[in-house]
Amino acid sequence: MKIDFSSTRLLFVGVTAMLLTGCLFKPSTVSTRHYVLAPIPAGEPSAVAKGDISVGIGFVKMPSELLRDSVAVRTGANELEFLEDDLWAGRLDQSFQRTLAANLSQLLSSDRIYISDWGHSQVQARVFINVQEFDVDTQGRGTLIAYWRITAPDSEIALKSGRAKLTLSGASPHGKPEVIAATMSDLTADFSRELAQSLRQSVASSSLSPASASIH
Repeated sequence: MKIDFSSTRLLFVGVTAMLLTGCLFKPSTVSTRHYVLAPIPAGEPSAVAKGDISVGIGFVKMPSELLRDSVAVRTGANELEFLEDDLWAGRLDQSFQRTLAANLSQLLSSDRIYISDWGHSQVQARVFINVQEFDVDTQGRGTLIAYWRITAPDSEIALKSGRAKLTLSGASPHGKPEVIAATMSDLTADFSRELAQSLRQSVASSSLSPASASIH
């Protein structure tokens, strides 16, 4: 049998060209980035003496769409876009809870802010938070809407409750997704300041004042 080497050579060259073209024009791999919420900078002044207030922060409730790994950008009133290569380093509700605890510890000058199990005698107040909206839009405008409730350590009756609706204009996240975490950190800081003030008022006006509370 006679083999047509010229045809074979052309076929080989064609296949090689296609393979090389696929390699050369294959999209470059985008590295995944992970983000966390950052607490307020150290040094922000507080209004109480160190150790005066002890607080337990309950689990933070958030809509299921905010608990995805991917960072979200609000593109419309009823639409979110998820950035598949930009991820939260952990669950957003847990990151919010930890950051809030760090912020309150500084704002209240207290080293007794708890986010895990605590005994009734360890805290003067408990905080429960239900986040309704927490995101940044394509223009860099961040929004945090959350209901909060402060109770005594052994009661479900609210000492104080409220609804926070906070907005903040930050840098546009277009091409810079890291600014989303920065803006959301600033919103968490603003919420922490409001909550710290309410905690001071609740503890001061209740029978669980620092002077009468038994802390172990």
